[in-house]
Amino acid sequence: MTLTAPTPTGVPTSDLAFHRLALGTPGHRWWRPLVVLALAVLLFLAGTLLAVVPLAIVAVVVPGQEAVIERVFDAAEMSDPLAAIVMLLSIAMMLPAALLAVRLAGGRPAGTLSSVTGRLRRPLLLRCLGLAALLVVAMLLLSVTIEGAWQDLAFDERTLPLLGIAVLAVPLQAAAEEYAFRGLLMQTVGAWLRHPAFAIALPVPLFTLGHEYDLLGLVDVTAFALAAGWLTWRTGGLEAAIGLHVANNCALVAFGAFGLVDLDATDGTASGLACSLAVTATYALLVRDRGSRVATSPPRP
Repeated sequence: MTLTAPTPTGVPTSDLAFHRLALGTPGHRWWRPLVVLALAVLLFLAGTLLAVVPLAIVAVVVPGQEAVIERVFDAAEMSDPLAAIVMLLSIAMMLPAALLAVRLAGGRPAGTLSSVTGRLRRPLLLRCLGLAALLVVAMLLLSVTIEGAWQDLAFDERTLPLLGIAVLAVPLQAAAEEYAFRGLLMQTVGAWLRHPAFAIALPVPLFTLGHEYDLLGLVDVTAFALAAGWLTWRTGGLEAAIGLHVANNCALVAFGAFGLVDLDATDGTASGLACSLAVTATYALLVRDRGSRVATSPPRP
């Protein structure tokens, strides 16, 4: 049975698009999204401290580890497995922070941050992830060939650790960013502004500025963020955006593990940008009609 009873805002829950799901909260008030956002930031900062405190303890307790700590916090290079794992796990703290904030301060199920069904639609996520992986890997193979990077192919002491990171840590980091930027921020904006264009576009500058790239790289990141936001609204959930983000980042780290991609590069290339934009556009067109745009059943408690 679908839930059609009006919420205190007067909006039937079954008519709410993803970016408007915060309005389905009983007793919704205009200030509640601000409280949720503030709590999410505090929880994220606390989680980040939990991720780095063990390293600080090691530096104090174990003699001769200062160089390791400096390596992690000063260099912060993705090509360094130790620095990469700390960095990625710190970002991954966005995921529990966003979910807990919605549940504790938002007064609604944490699953409403995933989709209009109140849960993460795993079959849709797997289909999107598979399609994105095919497109991204094909794009990277083409890009590596165009730029003549096959001569850099190598297997060294970083290869296996980086492959492990690509499989275990990168998906958490990519999903966490989607829950924060296409989930929490989109629904925060959507609680005040009805048109989806505001919810899609307004979080983009924050996402873009979180990446230290040159102009070409920032154009690529901005295009991705806009496409991910549009797909989130169009499909009624985060699955499509998570699929592309996870596939892209995992493939990049995996290729970097073999020296085919410079994981610390901040300068983009015209050919790389063209390939990436083509993948983003193709993926968006192929998955745009998957999923429901509005809620059709009550969120799971």
